[in-house]
Amino acid sequence: MTSQQNPEQTIQRIAALPLPHEAHVAQTLSFGLLVPPSVFVVPRGWEWTHTAPFEGPSILAGLIKGLGYPFRLFDQRDDFDPEQVRGLADGFDIVGLSVWGDSFTYVRRAVEILKEENPARPVILGGPLATAIPQLLLETTEADMVVAGEGEVTLTELLDYFSGNEWARALPEIKGLVWRSSDGTVHTNEPRQQLTNLDVVPFQDFSVWERFQGKDIPEIFLSYSRGCPCNCTFCYRAFPQHTYKSVERVKREVDYYSARGFRMAWWNDLTFVTDKKYVHRLMKTIFVDHQFRWTAFSRVTGLDDETLLLMKEKGLDIVLYGMESVSPEVLDGYHKGITRNAMVDTILRHRRCGVKIGGLFIVGSPEDSPESMAELTAFCSEFKEVTRVKYLSALPGTEFYRQCLRDGLIRDEVMHLEWLSEEQSIEEDIENPGFVKFCGNLSTEELRAIYRDINYRIEVRPYDYSNGGNVYLENAEKFVLRKPGDNV
Repeated sequence: MTSQQNPEQTIQRIAALPLPHEAHVAQTLSFGLLVPPSVFVVPRGWEWTHTAPFEGPSILAGLIKGLGYPFRLFDQRDDFDPEQVRGLADGFDIVGLSVWGDSFTYVRRAVEILKEENPARPVILGGPLATAIPQLLLETTEADMVVAGEGEVTLTELLDYFSGNEWARALPEIKGLVWRSSDGTVHTNEPRQQLTNLDVVPFQDFSVWERFQGKDIPEIFLSYSRGCPCNCTFCYRAFPQHTYKSVERVKREVDYYSARGFRMAWWNDLTFVTDKKYVHRLMKTIFVDHQFRWTAFSRVTGLDDETLLLMKEKGLDIVLYGMESVSPEVLDGYHKGITRNAMVDTILRHRRCGVKIGGLFIVGSPEDSPESMAELTAFCSEFKEVTRVKYLSALPGTEFYRQCLRDGLIRDEVMHLEWLSEEQSIEEDIENPGFVKFCGNLSTEELRAIYRDINYRIEVRPYDYSNGGNVYLENAEKFVLRKPGDNV
């Protein structure tokens, strides 16, 4: 089974796919995609980030349905019990699972159930965690394959293989695939290069999210880029290179998605403002015919008043900045390339422009000390714009994770994955037996006391994004916990 098709021909096929509403079934091979729950806790008022249609699965739905395959999405985000997967995918020829950094334990059991029900049916993993540790996932779960990296081209060629069509090629020839042969051997194929032209990516298909059948979708996720130009040690970038869609393509998406009536968008771009000229063109193009609130992540060194005011004029609700620390030693250890002064300048800029800002900080770095924590506490007392603090985590695929393996701080990778499956980014995480303390200069008790102290100095009032006037909700409870057994 060898095809003469090259990757560029696959990309051309993807670029020619119909829009979601124009897709029709032309194949018999059926595909079910399961989206697992997340225990990650968001501040009050932002619970919608767990229920809005996720961008990755929506794109895959547009891809698979566009290729003509029967498709169904199983949205399990409200159910933390993997036993509920039993019987869910009956009748489907292939099952895929999205694997986030906090879904290992759930996915491991879900795959086990799926293989119990139908041992011969292929189970495919994809997503950030799958890309970070594909071999380990195949060694620790019963899954058959992992799509590592961008999924559009690899998954298209994998479906060609399973359907045996005119483009089918042998498994070892499919780049970006890690797979298990019948004798149990795990094979790692040549990696796939990132797409250089993001305009070929399929449009999101929102129709597959059953919770929104016959309804408007109030909030959606968008992106105009993949990757990030920065290289922070604790941050995992599934797409190392920074690539862009054209402004014209982004406008076409917004025009198309507007039919679903969305009122809020979260831009998934890891750094929203990297090219101010691009952002200005984006603002002056996509908002000609539309008005909606939106939020984004960015970097404290990338913005000026003119750009921020333009973004505000076009519906910007809040910008979230990964500030992480105010200590030069800690920031250098993270390879952040920013300073305390840059953070203060950005906060003051937001005050001048009247735009809500969220500063995100991490405690527990190897470089942290009583002195650095005192600096951070003083900063948070002065600048209430800080909205979140969390303990440092070692995410698979990051430079910091590899360092922790080398130094023996993470002694058992599977136990660490299980811990990440329970981490909620709240104060109580430190009580978990799987918690890893990376800071040698502070005790666990001291870290928790610092977390609590900072968390009650910073902004704790829930924020109402639907009101453009920076209005806060009445309920002062900051978080609603998410954990197995709690359906929220």
